[in-house]
Amino acid sequence: MNTEQMKTDTSLFSGLGLAIIGTTCCALPIVLVALGLGSAVASMVAVVPWLTTLSQYKVITFSLTAAILIYSYWRLHRIKVCSLADKSRLRWQKAILWASTVILLLSLVAAYALLPLTLWWESLS
Repeated sequence: MNTEQMKTDTSLFSGLGLAIIGTTCCALPIVLVALGLGSAVASMVAVVPWLTTLSQYKVITFSLTAAILIYSYWRLHRIKVCSLADKSRLRWQKAILWASTVILLLSLVAAYALLPLTLWWESLS
């Protein structure tokens, strides 16, 4: 594996990891509380107390995740495919990139839009 492939893989897995961390700290608690599972959130915060600290910096977390995903997108779309093995690898890398992007977008909706949408929906009733 050459250094270019390592850089691409590192950026992809960094983006995926940050998207999962963003989901865990910011979106998952909101979704669990909305589903009536507030005690699960309290237990989660008791077991993993760094989540509350990380959730205070969710703008930075989401911005860093988006920046790394944009960098990964740029790296993937400048790769020239030469062999069948490279084509298969590129397909997996693109799948990881799209999965990370979907996780990030769902986390953003849950962290920033879920409460206003819920309040708006309740005001209609």
